Amino acid sequence: MRTQNISMVKRLISQLHLGPSPAQRSGNVVLVVGGAGYIGSTLVRDLLKAGWRVRVLDNLLYGDSALRDIMAHPRLEMVIGDCRNLRNVVRAVKGVDAVIHLAAIVGDAACGRDPRTALEINYAATRLLVEVAKGEQVGRFLFASSCSVYGATDELASEETEPRPVSLYAETKVDSEIVLQEARSATFHPVILRLATVFGLSNRPRFDLAVNLLTAKACSEGVITIFNGQSWRPFIHVQDVSRAFMHLLALHSAQIGTGVFNVGDSRMNYRIADVGEKIRSAISTARIETVAVDDARNYRVSFDRISRVAGFQSSLTLEDGIDEIRTAVQSGSIRDYRDIYYDNQKCLEHRGSPVNEDELDQRVMAAFSVGPKARVAVAS
Repeated sequence: MRTQNISMVKRLISQLHLGPSPAQRSGNVVLVVGGAGYIGSTLVRDLLKAGWRVRVLDNLLYGDSALRDIMAHPRLEMVIGDCRNLRNVVRAVKGVDAVIHLAAIVGDAACGRDPRTALEINYAATRLLVEVAKGEQVGRFLFASSCSVYGATDELASEETEPRPVSLYAETKVDSEIVLQEARSATFHPVILRLATVFGLSNRPRFDLAVNLLTAKACSEGVITIFNGQSWRPFIHVQDVSRAFMHLLALHSAQIGTGVFNVGDSRMNYRIADVGEKIRSAISTARIETVAVDDARNYRVSFDRISRVAGFQSSLTLEDGIDEIRTAVQSGSIRDYRDIYYDNQKCLEHRGSPVNEDELDQRVMAAFSVGPKARVAVAS
């Protein structure tokens, strides 16, 4: 039955194929799925500055304010829709030269509140996008994964380190990586970016991220609450994440190799307690409170490959991010960091999970949600 369902979906995709041949393409059109989000709203601007024609597919779950000021840009096209909707995806992918897939229910807490929707958006929609991209003969596909796939390890994790995900969010990233690697061919070149823990301001600010939240709390309440202070994490500024996508998008296919890159900077592996001390150095009036919680995540990561292959290193430090958050809060440009708009989980709780009402799309998602054994129980 599963094979029949997948075959049905592939036939539908083939019937909807209307894109130009590679020879007819301009060579500079990129689709950003999730382009109105935290990373996407920065990346879209960088792509436009670099001369790309940019198409965005986004359901605007968190509103359109992140892109509102550039909506009229002559090289920007918006497709407002769900990445789980077959027709939206085919329309968005048609005629592009590259796909950058950022859309996801991001974070352990946000995924935990609605596992089925997280599975559909984070995993099944990736499968759909891959099938459509291959059908439209798109050669380059960049996927935002996460260093959280390493879970808990005492070794310095490289791209060859076996993933040990300890959350649904990380598991959906691992499963999507498997789909992309299996889809690799002489004409389809996926690139997997395992992102370090992101911080810093973007046009869609987030304060459910460690550095941003701790800094805002230190400014507003005079408290830095550290959970599991001895745990390691790698960090990267959101602007550097965008730069990394630009670097890897520019690589020749022969340079991609396995297609997996840890994205960050080896100089920016820190214990959570070290982050707290850096924030206290910037905001001397704040005090540190330490709380022990049950969180198995602990990983230091090597970023030698992206440095060697793509010449990428971070340009912004942890201190830079702390300073810009402090300035934003103290100046009033961020009026209340506790606003639900800045927190994925709270926003989803308030608005509800995005509903996929189309019966055809429900069948497509049901077919593509069945994958690795670890996911079957969640989907049922």
